[in-house]
Amino acid sequence: MVILFTGTNLYFIEKANSKVEREVRLNNWDFLKKDDLQKVLLKSGVVTSAEETYLYFNDEFGSFKKFLVKEGDEVKAGTPLFEYEVTDFTGQKDVLESEVDQLEDEIDSIEDNISDLERLENSLPSSYDEEEMPLEASALETEYDLKKEIASRELEIDRLENQVDSLESQISDLESYETTLIVESSSEGIVKDLSHSVQNPLMTIASNAVIVTTDLTEKEIMDVEENMNAKVQSEVEKKTKKGLVTHVSSLPKRDPHLQTDSMYPIKIQLQDEENKLLPGHHVLVSVITDEVKNALVVPVTAVEKSGSKKHIWVLTDKGLVKKRTVETGLQVDGQVQIKSGVKAGESYIVNPDEVPALRNGASFITALEWDKIKLRDLKKMDRPEVLENLLLGILERK
Repeated sequence: MVILFTGTNLYFIEKANSKVEREVRLNNWDFLKKDDLQKVLLKSGVVTSAEETYLYFNDEFGSFKKFLVKEGDEVKAGTPLFEYEVTDFTGQKDVLESEVDQLEDEIDSIEDNISDLERLENSLPSSYDEEEMPLEASALETEYDLKKEIASRELEIDRLENQVDSLESQISDLESYETTLIVESSSEGIVKDLSHSVQNPLMTIASNAVIVTTDLTEKEIMDVEENMNAKVQSEVEKKTKKGLVTHVSSLPKRDPHLQTDSMYPIKIQLQDEENKLLPGHHVLVSVITDEVKNALVVPVTAVEKSGSKKHIWVLTDKGLVKKRTVETGLQVDGQVQIKSGVKAGESYIVNPDEVPALRNGASFITALEWDKIKLRDLKKMDRPEVLENLLLGILERK
């Protein structure tokens, strides 16, 4: 009996077109699923003031007297900063009036720009059908960007108007024959530096708003563009903050040199309104250089290359293995996007290189997963149902 059993099996195995020869056993297979892929550039970064305002002093028509603030003081719009003594009333008044005219022209220009943005915002469709969801999402994103830009322009107008108020206050004092004039701050911030030797810039005020900066290598800078999304993590705040790349420098941080690598700075604006990060805090920056949402994703081990074509092995509902030509996309951390050739929900072989005798059109069998068989579930089934499922498993070979 042993000789007969062994000989019969060897015969079927060696026989051409044998059913035994066509069957492949699969231990590692999965269903095609959708997921988000992100290609991320990780860098160390540092928090710094979003903007620094420099104040200059012209000693042609006056002489500096004293500072009214010290380094580290927090100032607001209208806070007195320093005093100076006027030596030429007419000359100083002409300078101040010229600066007021220049600032008012700048305000008019920004107001025109805001009007254009508001007209563009009003031109967006106000309602959408359910079938137009992609258009709706795009329109909402555009509307958000417009509102944000308008708000930024309005803040700039407030700052310029504060400067005008300060200058007009000095002009008024001159007309009253005041010899000592006071220069006021036009924005909020912290006094970062004072030039006690009365060298320009006389004073530096760092804004309360912060940004994150990091330096990129010559290769990394080629993959980063403005308006790319980013994530910022720190030990101070455990949660991850959203950011946006607002500036990518086209010039190296320091003068180029043959013996050193060039580094290019970028700036990232934090999107979260609540912020506990202070200038000087060190953070981990993740710049999202490429992203695909809701994509079909498989491990790179599932994709085979044959010349310029790529394939994955799909398991059909008839118990056969089929070789499908696919188009791949973004590849990140061992995962690759499948653009076409298969559909979500289909089964595929995860590691085809590890499956012996794998051929297109071959039948397949899979191992019984004992951990998914529950005795209590079997007890609930009657004998005909058990027999039916047993025969289905043998005959259909799923």
